[in-house]
Amino acid sequence: MRITSIIVLFSLYSTIINAAPTAVPTLEKRQETEQDPGFNTNIFDSFKPLEVTASPITREYTLKLAKAELAPDGFSRIVLISNGRYPGPMIRANKGDQIVIHVKNNLNDFTTIHWHGIFQKGTTFYDGVAGLTQCLIPTGTTFTYNFTGGEQYGTYWWHSNFGSQYVDGLAGPLMHVIVYTIHDPKDPYLNDYDEEFVMTLSDWHHVYSEKLPVPNSGLISGRGRCDCSKAPQGSKCVPDNPLAVYVVEKGKRYRFRIINIGAEAPFTFSIDQHPLRIIEVEGENVKPVTLNKINIAVGQRYSVIVNADKEVNNFWIRATIVKQCIHVSPETINVNSSLNYMVTGTLRYNGAPDAYPTTQEWEEKVLNCRDVDHNLLKLNPPRPPPANPTDNFTFRITFDDFDSVGHALVNGFPFKPELEDPTVNKMMYDTTPSMLKQNQNAFVYDTQNGVVEISIINENMATHPFHFHGHNFFIMGQGPGKTPDPTQFNLVDPAVRDTVTVAGYSWTVIRYFIDNPGIWAFYSHIEWLIEMGMVGQLIERPSELKNNPIPPKVKGICPLDNDDDDGDNNNNTAKKRSLKVYKKYYKRSDIPNISRHVRYKFMRGSAY
Repeated sequence: MRITSIIVLFSLYSTIINAAPTAVPTLEKRQETEQDPGFNTNIFDSFKPLEVTASPITREYTLKLAKAELAPDGFSRIVLISNGRYPGPMIRANKGDQIVIHVKNNLNDFTTIHWHGIFQKGTTFYDGVAGLTQCLIPTGTTFTYNFTGGEQYGTYWWHSNFGSQYVDGLAGPLMHVIVYTIHDPKDPYLNDYDEEFVMTLSDWHHVYSEKLPVPNSGLISGRGRCDCSKAPQGSKCVPDNPLAVYVVEKGKRYRFRIINIGAEAPFTFSIDQHPLRIIEVEGENVKPVTLNKINIAVGQRYSVIVNADKEVNNFWIRATIVKQCIHVSPETINVNSSLNYMVTGTLRYNGAPDAYPTTQEWEEKVLNCRDVDHNLLKLNPPRPPPANPTDNFTFRITFDDFDSVGHALVNGFPFKPELEDPTVNKMMYDTTPSMLKQNQNAFVYDTQNGVVEISIINENMATHPFHFHGHNFFIMGQGPGKTPDPTQFNLVDPAVRDTVTVAGYSWTVIRYFIDNPGIWAFYSHIEWLIEMGMVGQLIERPSELKNNPIPPKVKGICPLDNDDDDGDNNNNTAKKRSLKVYKKYYKRSDIPNISRHVRYKFMRGSAY
């Protein structure tokens, strides 16, 4: 189960320093409360950038993780929530602010939280990836993440990065990311919109996601509608569940920060009679491009400006799940789901009646299972791509069965995290990258001021939204087949983002600068494939990692093995007990697999 939290949008407004140029600004500390508009903002309320402060400040939040019975689509089930809601609370900050987030784990399960899109420069140990950058947060405890977005701005989100928890509710927006909004006074489009909204798109399941790959419904900002006539006997299901409604004022212009926080489904998004002017893609400003429909894969984010210039009325918001991109076969569990692929909400002009829209969908057709044309997404201002790669890697994506269990492979191996001893811990001490097991899928590079080029070779018919931690990357080229064609590379002005859709039986080549020492995950953001092992880890500048030691409180949540006992004290005894709990909890993970979820027979005979 993955917990999806609320969006944090980093203000595109840089803080204004009033002190003399030689002065070093101090960080004012500010505790956000549940009444603070910078925290638990209702996702259906519009907002404006946060107040600009004289210097960066520390913004402190608390996320309270728990379970509750909710019915986002009318069907009641246990949902993983944060601060009493799904999606979770929105976190907002200004560019350069320090973010301190206390995570209170009351899930009766382990967890971690990842800050999707945040580079975590200098704080790889707060990236929130179980088995790579930290140990698991035990239930009944509080763990604190402490990081800054630095020079980043744009739209991001936060979610659980353990098992498939975010699919079951544990996720939210980061304003600065859909969990964050970072406002920047130098935002070139600041005067092009009056107010902002955040909108999430997600597929939804009626049982815990570890048991069911095919969704039962789709949600817009946590609201949707399922077919209650198909609900199991004895379940609670309310027909005609309320849909998402966004209220706008005629004559105003709105920036919508749209995030796909789902498990697998890509969406084709549109608003009837309202073109979408794209201005930001995953933390990168782009030259404006206006489209009527846009495809949004899992993990991707777009900022679009919508002009409320029509007559007062109700207009359909459409987020259509692309059926051709759902990975199923006749043998797949829940293949006969009553899923309505046409997920809808309402854009309501203030003064319009409380009624369903009668508007018609744009006639424009878009190519299924593909990103928005990368040739349209030009950086603003332009930034040249890296010219001469110093470190080259290949990710060859295949599927195979081990012990009658389906696995997703990177270069022949499914990733299996060592949850009690994550990679970052190993790299800080005596382990060298060459000592890591093959199933760690480690790709190591240590070239100062170098450039990495990764060729993703997809040897199956499935489409994969590959997401990278720690960096945005330049998409140098894409094409059919197994062999990249350098003559097709864009060496002048390629698109830049952190999540790219790789089509079936095709190649994609990306590049990025070596400028962020750390342990960075790279994987298909389809949750089932992560669970099956389609994960690689990029170990960047290991020689530099030791210069940035892990904080004691981060290392402190890791259990101790017997060999680590440096004294017969209560603390070590407790940690040994914790290690036994880990091993008992994962006793079903003795075969190669990423987590507890080992019986993926629904994948066998599927489209792979």
